[in-house]
Amino acid sequence: MSEAKDLLKRLCEVHNERYEVQNLLPGWKGVIQFVLDGEEFYVEFKGDGTVEFKEGTHPSPTVRIVASPEFWLKVMKGEEDPLMGAVTGKYKFEGAMAEAPKLAAYLRKAIAYL
Repeated sequence: MSEAKDLLKRLCEVHNERYEVQNLLPGWKGVIQFVLDGEEFYVEFKGDGTVEFKEGTHPSPTVRIVASPEFWLKVMKGEEDPLMGAVTGKYKFEGAMAEAPKLAAYLRKAIAYL
């Protein structure tokens, strides 16, 4: 398991434990599918404000992120900007493009709680 995947799991735990992290993306429902060097898992944001980390492939994710674990780890640590990374082709962001700025803002703020 990659360090990026471990960090995403931890972020889900912190999200569920801390109301202030849940409040960073209030009312958002959707699924972020990750494909990191072929390893597939997803994070489901639920209507009650919680998130769930699941292994495998979701049948209809809101967005799909395809990246190297090393690049996504840099995104998680704030060393790479996720929006610029998508624009410059460092990873693929597929799906609801209008959601990208919201998710990027959430990620930048939520990481501070880890």
